[in-house]
Amino acid sequence: MRSPVEPGDSNPNGQRLIRKTTDAGTDHNNYVWILDCEHCGHEYGANGSDFHHRKCPKCQGGADGLYDGVV
Repeated sequence: MRSPVEPGDSNPNGQRLIRKTTDAGTDHNNYVWILDCEHCGHEYGANGSDFHHRKCPKCQGGADGLYDGVV
């Protein structure tokens, strides 16, 4: 069983969870999580289900983020 992901955790691609939102994501039963890239600092939203494999849309060629450039 995987441990829950908490703010401050990073995935292997250097994408860090800033906060979880209550906004509906685009994946079934998912919410938008706000991530930032530890390499370039870009902040964006993603479905929580994608966190483990996300790559930065700005510097790593990852998929476009939800709420790209969120502050």
